[in-house]
Amino acid sequence: MTLFRLISCLAVLTLLAMPARGGEIVEIVQRDRAFSPAEVTIHVGDTVRFLNEDSFAHNMLSETPGFEFDLQLQKPGEIKEITFDHPGVVMVGCDIHTKMHLMITVK
Repeated sequence: MTLFRLISCLAVLTLLAMPARGGEIVEIVQRDRAFSPAEVTIHVGDTVRFLNEDSFAHNMLSETPGFEFDLQLQKPGEIKEITFDHPGVVMVGCDIHTKMHLMITVK
Protein backbone atom coordinates (compact mmCIF):
# COMPACT_ATOMS: atom_id res chain seq x y z
CA MET A 1 0.00 0.00 0.00
CA THR A 2 1.40 3.37 -0.94
CA LEU A 3 1.81 6.14 1.60
CA PHE A 4 -0.86 8.19 -0.21
CA ARG A 5 -3.40 5.35 0.06
CA LEU A 6 -2.57 4.80 3.71
CA ILE A 7 -3.09 8.50 4.50
CA SER A 8 -6.34 8.51 2.49
CA CYS A 9 -7.65 5.49 4.37
CA LEU A 10 -6.74 7.03 7.71
CA ALA A 11 -8.53 10.25 6.74
CA VAL A 12 -11.69 8.35 5.80
CA LEU A 13 -11.60 6.33 9.02
CA THR A 14 -11.16 9.53 11.03
CA LEU A 15 -14.20 11.12 9.35
CA LEU A 16 -16.29 8.00 9.96
CA ALA A 17 -15.33 7.98 13.64
CA MET A 18 -16.38 11.61 14.16
CA PRO A 19 -19.82 12.08 15.74
CA ALA A 20 -22.43 13.51 13.40
CA ARG A 21 -23.62 17.07 13.99
CA GLY A 22 -27.24 17.62 14.79
CA GLY A 23 -29.62 15.85 17.06
CA GLU A 24 -28.81 17.99 20.09
CA ILE A 25 -31.51 19.56 22.26
CA VAL A 26 -31.14 23.24 23.12
CA GLU A 27 -33.40 24.60 25.84
CA ILE A 28 -34.97 28.05 25.77
CA VAL A 29 -36.75 29.21 28.91
CA GLN A 30 -39.68 31.62 28.84
CA ARG A 31 -39.68 33.66 32.01
CA ASP A 32 -40.91 37.19 32.79
CA ARG A 33 -42.21 37.57 29.21
CA ALA A 34 -38.72 36.98 27.77
CA PHE A 35 -36.74 34.20 26.10
CA SER A 36 -33.56 33.09 27.86
CA PRO A 37 -31.18 33.07 26.17
CA ALA A 38 -32.40 35.61 23.60
CA GLU A 39 -29.92 34.35 20.97
CA VAL A 40 -28.72 30.83 20.27
CA THR A 41 -26.67 29.05 17.60
CA ILE A 42 -27.56 25.47 16.73
CA HIS A 43 -26.82 22.96 13.97
CA VAL A 44 -29.08 21.49 11.31
CA GLY A 45 -30.95 18.59 12.92
CA ASP A 46 -30.93 20.15 16.40
CA THR A 47 -34.13 20.60 18.38
CA VAL A 48 -35.09 23.71 20.32
CA ARG A 49 -37.10 22.92 23.44
CA PHE A 50 -39.24 25.75 24.82
CA LEU A 51 -39.93 25.58 28.57
CA ASN A 52 -42.70 27.86 29.80
CA GLU A 53 -41.74 28.91 33.34
CA ASP A 54 -44.15 31.85 33.36
CA SER A 55 -47.52 31.75 35.12
CA PHE A 56 -49.32 32.50 31.85
CA ALA A 57 -49.46 31.07 28.33
CA HIS A 58 -47.23 31.85 25.33
CA ASN A 59 -47.52 31.13 21.61
CA MET A 60 -44.14 30.84 19.81
CA LEU A 61 -44.07 31.33 16.08
CA SER A 62 -41.52 32.00 13.38
CA GLU A 63 -41.34 35.49 11.92
CA THR A 64 -38.96 34.31 9.16
CA PRO A 65 -40.07 33.18 5.68
CA GLY A 66 -38.81 29.68 4.90
CA PHE A 67 -38.88 28.67 8.59
CA GLU A 68 -42.63 28.87 9.18
CA PHE A 69 -43.97 27.33 12.36
CA ASP A 70 -46.58 28.12 14.99
CA LEU A 71 -46.34 26.09 18.18
CA GLN A 72 -49.84 27.17 19.28
CA LEU A 73 -50.82 27.89 22.87
CA GLN A 74 -48.25 26.77 25.43
CA LYS A 75 -49.61 26.71 28.96
CA PRO A 76 -47.45 27.30 32.07
CA GLY A 77 -45.23 24.30 32.74
CA GLU A 78 -45.69 22.92 29.21
CA ILE A 79 -42.82 22.01 26.90
CA LYS A 80 -42.91 22.51 23.13
CA GLU A 81 -40.19 21.49 20.65
CA ILE A 82 -39.21 22.17 17.07
CA THR A 83 -36.39 20.61 15.00
CA PHE A 84 -34.60 22.67 12.35
CA ASP A 85 -33.76 20.91 9.07
CA HIS A 86 -31.91 23.61 7.12
CA PRO A 87 -29.50 26.47 7.85
CA GLY A 88 -30.41 30.12 8.24
CA VAL A 89 -31.37 32.75 10.79
CA VAL A 90 -34.80 32.42 12.38
CA MET A 91 -36.56 35.17 14.27
CA VAL A 92 -39.03 33.80 16.82
CA GLY A 93 -41.69 35.76 18.64
CA CYS A 94 -44.65 35.24 20.92
CA ASP A 95 -48.01 35.95 19.33
CA ILE A 96 -49.36 36.97 22.75
CA HIS A 97 -46.43 39.02 24.10
CA THR A 98 -45.11 41.02 21.15
CA LYS A 99 -41.97 42.25 22.96
CA MET A 100 -40.63 38.68 23.25
CA HIS A 101 -37.96 37.97 20.63
CA LEU A 102 -35.50 35.13 20.05
CA MET A 103 -32.89 34.77 17.29
CA ILE A 104 -31.87 31.23 16.31
CA THR A 105 -28.90 30.81 13.98
CA VAL A 106 -28.94 27.36 12.36
CA LYS A 107 -25.58 26.27 10.91
